[in-house]
Amino acid sequence: MSVPLKDFRLGITEAIDIWLDAEARAFGKDKAAVARDVLNDWAKRKAHAFRVAHRRMSTNGLQADWLGDGTDDDGDGREDAGVSRNTTARR
Repeated sequence: MSVPLKDFRLGITEAIDIWLDAEARAFGKDKAAVARDVLNDWAKRKAHAFRVAHRRMSTNGLQADWLGDGTDDDGDGREDAGVSRNTTARR
């Protein structure tokens, strides 16, 4: 079973359209599949970089305030995002 897809539209430059078309033609895909692959790879790299940064900060005794794991976090981000050496959780 495949994962259901969401509709996501945006404007792109002519150069991006040409690159997507070239990639699609070169590998026998449609442009939407190429764009999905690009976004998926980007999301994986972002997630990996986040994990690496979090591990490194933890190893160095830093607390990442930008993790968004506070009890008052509604998903919109933290007002006072940053880094501190405070190891106690803020509530």
